[in-house]
Amino acid sequence: MLKRWWFVDRLRSFDSSVPGQRGAELSKERQQLVLEEWAAARERLERLVSARVTAVGDVLGAAELPRADSSSESGGGDPLAASDCAWALDAFQAAGKLLDEAADLPDLAAASVLADRALERFAAVQARAAGQPAPKPARRCFYNPLHTAAEDAHSPVRKQHRQRARRRTGPREAAADRRPACPSCRRAILAGQAPDVLPALVPVKLSRLRTAQVLVPYYSVPQQWSLWSLCACGAYGDEWPSLVLRGEHRKRARAARKA
Repeated sequence: MLKRWWFVDRLRSFDSSVPGQRGAELSKERQQLVLEEWAAARERLERLVSARVTAVGDVLGAAELPRADSSSESGGGDPLAASDCAWALDAFQAAGKLLDEAADLPDLAAASVLADRALERFAAVQARAAGQPAPKPARRCFYNPLHTAAEDAHSPVRKQHRQRARRRTGPREAAADRRPACPSCRRAILAGQAPDVLPALVPVKLSRLRTAQVLVPYYSVPQQWSLWSLCACGAYGDEWPSLVLRGEHRKRARAARKA
């Protein structure tokens, strides 16, 4: 989907983790520019995610979904089919809800991820029904789940490379292996550079009377402000559709605004 943010250089110039940027350098003009860049990125991402969610909905809408009691009627079949299809439909519904109610870029990214996972789960049901192995779900890049798939750390080529380089492993190699990363982000880490992360807009208190909105890596947002900090925007774990359908994403967004 989005292989690289078009405004990544601007994001890095506003990195709130750099000492000294929280004060004088965050002028009103720069703050306005941050918000304009964020709004433009949100508009662009919203269009892309809307198209993706619509496409997934077309596939699911045209598919023949098994009934909840189908396996018991047949006396066998796929015992996971009904629950997997129910999860897929919940994930797709949650994706649509996030698309409608997104407060920030990670919400939109989560809408795309959950829509894709709904399609993956249903594809697994179809494969099993046809007597074929279920396709392996995508292993998403932790730094930006909208990137291309993360490299498989367990592939034969990677295993062979690690075995040869075991004695030469340094801090960069360890950092590159710490989290799932797409090839581009992995190369950046190995080169000692920052990966191309998905940003989030968060409030930062500059003084007793002044608060600014700054862009930070989405995974650095406190968990009480975001559902998506630890799960790559819904890429890992199955609890996220139910949390979204209960409105947990709105609750945490409100907590961030009140901070």
